[in-house]
Amino acid sequence: MQAEDLRFEQVLDILERLYQRGNRLVVLEGGEPMLWKDGPYSIHDVVAAARKKFFSVGMTTNGTLPLDVDVDTLWVSLDGLEATHNALRGAPIFSRIMDNIKRSQHPRLFAHITINSVNAAEIPELIRFLQHKVRGITVQFYYPYNHQDELFLDFDRREKLLEEIIQLKRTGFPVLNSFAALQALKRNTWRCDDRLIDNANPDGSITQGCYLKNRADIDCSKCGFSPHTEISLACQVNLQSILAGQRIFF
Repeated sequence: MQAEDLRFEQVLDILERLYQRGNRLVVLEGGEPMLWKDGPYSIHDVVAAARKKFFSVGMTTNGTLPLDVDVDTLWVSLDGLEATHNALRGAPIFSRIMDNIKRSQHPRLFAHITINSVNAAEIPELIRFLQHKVRGITVQFYYPYNHQDELFLDFDRREKLLEEIIQLKRTGFPVLNSFAALQALKRNTWRCDDRLIDNANPDGSITQGCYLKNRADIDCSKCGFSPHTEISLACQVNLQSILAGQRIFF
């Protein structure tokens, strides 16, 4: 939800419509949700309103502002170690993000890594680096929006990297993706079941299903959206994915 384009009343309306549609979990994303403001209202007011309705409220942020929002689950997006993250983001922000992570007292502060062809080689090192700095780590893969393939990681390298991540998880590193989802993502051997997903759009509309609807061309063969993988497997009664969802959101 690109809330910076919406008035507070519109945000409240979207939250109510999501609730009436049966949603009981909401994740605030961007743009950058921490920048949202409407007169006297800030993102803290949005979070307070959401917490009155939903069992669990999450947020994904770029981590450049203080990590002081009262959400149940807070993800900080990290694209690599310092040089790589700064290059991919186009700004020297890595040290500020790590300072904010260090200062944060949030009990469910997670790192979220989007893996691409540039950062793939250092993902195992990044996971080791983050081990004692955050409570958990989730990974997904870059999707080539509108055929922009230069950052897309081919499936041979994806499979090899996922095996390394699986081994790190087995040895105790705090990777929160389930083993089932990590295995399924190797060659996209999973059936998408996205009926439980609603997406709020910048114009206030709500789209059911794939995040890419009305945003980009959809090529399911190149999907790397691990949350969709996990939800789909959970809908198909995969116990590992059900337990992963509980650990992440509750």
